[in-house]
Amino acid sequence: MNRRESLQRIALVLGGVAIAPDLLAQAIAGPSATRQNTPEDRLHILDEMAETIIPTTDTPGAKAAKVGEFIVHAVEYCLPNDRKKRFWDDLDAAETACKRQMGKSFTSCSDNERTRFLQQLQAQKHAKGDDPSVPMFFTALKMLVLHGYFTAEIGATLALNYDPIPGGWIPDMLIEPDTKAWTPLF
Repeated sequence: MNRRESLQRIALVLGGVAIAPDLLAQAIAGPSATRQNTPEDRLHILDEMAETIIPTTDTPGAKAAKVGEFIVHAVEYCLPNDRKKRFWDDLDAAETACKRQMGKSFTSCSDNERTRFLQQLQAQKHAKGDDPSVPMFFTALKMLVLHGYFTAEIGATLALNYDPIPGGWIPDMLIEPDTKAWTPLF
């Protein structure tokens, strides 16, 4: 167990008075219990979609930050049942659409094909009868990927410039082209 997991579990235990005991037990069990309930192919698809959105460049990508596992955990424990079901149904529908359009699974597509397919998902509009307050699948996926990546140690320390003890505010600080964004995370 790393420091982040232990702090999460301590926070859950301290806040456990307000949480139903069975939910608390599930949360303390950690992401491994969630992964057992999620088919491995779904996790693999999420990993590849996340890696397509935030690929490995000079910094590690979404797959290295285990964003797929984060998404599974977030969807299973943070979304209401109707939104959870819709997310998984939309993921399955996206995989089916990819097979129909590209002739193969998303995980088997080349990087260019993956990018084209995700651009098509992004361009989709709400269907008649859909609740416009519920984000489209790609929008929800992209928000989860970004949140998962930039709150992970890899994203906060390598992609952003994490400073555990920030200094004072410098209003006229010079910014170079290679200056990383600051993050208030953690």
